[in-house]
Amino acid sequence: MTDGVTIKALAGLPPAQVIEELSWQVIVDRMVARFQELWAIEREANPELPVIDTLHLRSDPGRKLIELAAYVEMALRARVNDAGRSNLLFYSAGTDTDHLVIFYDVLRLFGEQEEALKSRTILAIAGRSTGGPKERYEAIARAADVRVRRAHAYRVGRDPTVHVAIWSTDNAGLADPALLAKVRAALENSAHGVINDVFDVRAAVFSAVDVTLDVWLLPDAMETILGTIPSVVTDAWSAETGMGMDLVAEWVQGRAMIAGVQRARMTSDEIRAEPYQAISIRSLSVNFRGRAY
Repeated sequence: MTDGVTIKALAGLPPAQVIEELSWQVIVDRMVARFQELWAIEREANPELPVIDTLHLRSDPGRKLIELAAYVEMALRARVNDAGRSNLLFYSAGTDTDHLVIFYDVLRLFGEQEEALKSRTILAIAGRSTGGPKERYEAIARAADVRVRRAHAYRVGRDPTVHVAIWSTDNAGLADPALLAKVRAALENSAHGVINDVFDVRAAVFSAVDVTLDVWLLPDAMETILGTIPSVVTDAWSAETGMGMDLVAEWVQGRAMIAGVQRARMTSDEIRAEPYQAISIRSLSVNFRGRAY
């Protein structure tokens, strides 16, 4: 798989420690317990003070004051969480993202969506070297025009020519001559690479394939879920695939294992993709093979 740098890759990281899990009830309980500790100390110094044992009642005025204080603390802590998120690429949004990525010399292209900007930033970081690695060329291609959905740079054997395949956001993914020329001009800009780089910019080649799948359901699963499997698999493929990604049985079977499915087996052939080739699933047929544990 190539040019698979997406913000989804960050979803596998453990939760950021700077972002605190909040619970209003936990804050209320802590405040009630603390009040009771302090009140006990006051009563030791002044035994004439009354016992306050009604804070567990939601109608108690003291409880209401504590709940209000807990709400204020909750709001402040949530604001701190938001500030922490704004400094993390995975969580940032809107202009916070713009301010975050400028540190890496990345500017949002006109009309560029959030996920595209973030994945392009990750790509730009990976390709900081002027003369490569391949992420450098892919980052330049992505920044050339907002219509570049994905780019894949590669060489054939020991030939020094840098081949760059372009996948467009429009025209069913097929990059038109104007877009290819724009990408080539960006790559050949003297400020972007070494002077002896030779580029071959081409449109990605698309291949549509038909997939068949045998599926076994759990004993209590409804057969209607069979009808949802094709859209689940094809949507996942559209979101996760890239140029050069092979269509393999393990991937298809894994995405088909939705709730209620006991086993899934791809019966159609696996497809190997060339570096410049993008595979699309034209249709996915599900054959119901019975039920099992």
